[in-house]
Amino acid sequence: MDMHISFFNFSLKKVLAQQPDNLKKARIKIVYAILLLSILKILVILPMVFHSIKDQQLYRIIFVFILYIGLTKYLLYKPLNINIISQGMVIIGIAAIWGNIFIFQQNINFVTIQFVFMVTFVSYYLIDSRYAVIYSILGILPVMYFLAVTSRQSWHLSAVPEELPSPGFEAAVFMNFITMLLVHYLFYCAFRANVIEKEALNKKLEATVAETKALADSRSVFLSTMSHELRTPLNAVIGMTNLVKDTATEEQTENLDILEFSAMSLLTLVNDILDYNKTENDKIELEAIPVNLPDLLHKVCTGLQQKAAEKGLDVLLQVDENLKGRWVITDPTRITQIIYNLVGNAIKFTEKGSVSVQVTSIGQTGDDMQVHFSVADTGIGIAPNRQGAIFDPFTQASVDTTRYYGGTGLGLAIVKRLLKLFNSEIRLQSKQGEGSTFSFDMDFGLYQGVINPVTILPAMDSRLDGLNILIAEDNPINSLLLVKLLTKWNATSVVATNGQDAVDKLLAGSFDAILMDLHMPIMDGYQATTAIRALADPVKARITIIALTASVSHNINGKINLAGMNDYLSKPFQPASLYQKLAPLNADKAAKAMVG
Repeated sequence: MDMHISFFNFSLKKVLAQQPDNLKKARIKIVYAILLLSILKILVILPMVFHSIKDQQLYRIIFVFILYIGLTKYLLYKPLNINIISQGMVIIGIAAIWGNIFIFQQNINFVTIQFVFMVTFVSYYLIDSRYAVIYSILGILPVMYFLAVTSRQSWHLSAVPEELPSPGFEAAVFMNFITMLLVHYLFYCAFRANVIEKEALNKKLEATVAETKALADSRSVFLSTMSHELRTPLNAVIGMTNLVKDTATEEQTENLDILEFSAMSLLTLVNDILDYNKTENDKIELEAIPVNLPDLLHKVCTGLQQKAAEKGLDVLLQVDENLKGRWVITDPTRITQIIYNLVGNAIKFTEKGSVSVQVTSIGQTGDDMQVHFSVADTGIGIAPNRQGAIFDPFTQASVDTTRYYGGTGLGLAIVKRLLKLFNSEIRLQSKQGEGSTFSFDMDFGLYQGVINPVTILPAMDSRLDGLNILIAEDNPINSLLLVKLLTKWNATSVVATNGQDAVDKLLAGSFDAILMDLHMPIMDGYQATTAIRALADPVKARITIIALTASVSHNINGKINLAGMNDYLSKPFQPASLYQKLAPLNADKAAKAMVG
């Protein structure tokens, strides 16, 4: 900063103009004031005592005068070296104290005491606290020593010492008081200005934090709303595609597969953006339910096998024998998401060879098991200087990656954040042109209960004879999809276009379950459920209500439970998932009919 100041600069204003900080400005002002007042004090006192002062004292005053002029000029030329200048001034003050007590005066006078005070507070105002303590002790030490070695009767403050006769002594005392007063005033002004500045900055910071929070909340609301608006038509596209496939020709089936793949790709993109937003805002809460890890991994890899087969690749899954038949407590949705992203990423960047998934038990302590996961490919690999960056959001291995392979660059960022929720971290080994291996370790609690697996039949070949379902859905395409699905399963259905209509139709008819959309006009799904649970008829009040929602709110499960709904399905859903929810109701109804 001071590199722009000329050697011939004599302006304090120019020096202060280059210092943005109030405390730094105050330090410069304090040093300048002490030096200037000291020079002025010498100029005032020296003519008064010139003819009566001792030679030694005269030489000392002249030496200090020249030194102070030099320090003043140095301050105006190199203000950044103010710490050196300050220490020089303090050392001069300490030397004056020791000289007065042990050499010149050999006693304590008023000026010496003033010097002790000035050395102490100037040290703390201008110099680092560690040095300030040392300098303060050095300033006080000779006074304490003098008091310790002399008798109490000789303790007194000399009014007019021999080496500085009147009126020079009085002038020195007066100007020392002026110096103390000015130094304290300058420091107080700087301190007050600094506090005011910090208060203003704190207010700006609070406003910025509030604005940032509002932006984050609005972004979350925007993403949630957009997800609902995107997932709702996607539900219709995917659902209708599945329905049409049953009666489609071979050529039509091929076209429908392309349509379904495109819709699922769009859904994956929407989910990636939403999941990244949720992990960024710490809004993902892990479930803890029993999971058969080998079966879960088999389903994920099987689901990706078709995508790999299109490129002539194999997806190889190797699971440790110690894991087979063992159930662990974890979040299957997030485990699926991690493996799906890693394997899908490996398939995308591999042109020939294979993608292998290895899952190995690496240790067990009591009811806890540690498992090692690795996903390896024979793809393009990643350059060493890009291996850290690929885990950043919207970042890929090179600028050409998106153009050649597509993708948003969110998959690995989501994997990294999800693993953090499991107290794990992703590791990467890669060699450009030979492939990559992503690996991580995860701890699972072993499930000790009894598991009764439920077999789910293919949804399109299943029947729900006798079930009467009330569909509360304001989107005509989605309600048409549900009607067609239920009709194919030999179930009957009635459509209500809003929550109030659903309550009215439930009161007027008899139904086995309600498929309840959450976002509807007049009365939404939550309000309709609350109204139904409050009905006087206990049978109607206890009807099974399954929420169908395109919302991805992080606390959707809690809201649904609080409203009194029994279960929920996220749109878009697979027909088999809906069948799984309704099949037990059909079985219970058939069993009651047989008993009756």
